Amino acid sequence: MYNVLVVWAPDSAENRKLVDAVARALEQAKVTLVVKSAAEAVISDVTAADIIVFGAQKSASADTPSEYSEFLRIFKGILLAGRTAGFFSLGAEKATARLRKALKDTEIVQSDDDPLWSDGKQGAPSVNEWSERLIGSHQEMHRARE
Repeated sequence: MYNVLVVWAPDSAENRKLVDAVARALEQAKVTLVVKSAAEAVISDVTAADIIVFGAQKSASADTPSEYSEFLRIFKGILLAGRTAGFFSLGAEKATARLRKALKDTEIVQSDDDPLWSDGKQGAPSVNEWSERLIGSHQEMHRARE
């Protein structure tokens, strides 16, 4: 059983639809799923998860939504070894580079995938394919440690 946390920002009706698609794709028998906007989530949500999925959308004023500010600060001094981070961007541009950089020293394993999904149009990879790869890479990491 894996604990999966999906965190995203900003919280808008359009983004919520995309996050719902991500959540549906991640729902599996082996998964306990928690879905929260970045404004609602706290660091204990992150530390309780085996797989943390970050969704972000660029705004005109920032590469990373301001809702992630506290997480970016906390990631400078936390150890997240044994966990896997997945990423997806919402809207027209990739928006996860700053999150990836902040997580670099936490020892979390970062997925290479960073799909860009917008307006309900999920291109390659599909949400389902992406979620299967993410969970598969986490399982593989744990098998390698055994």
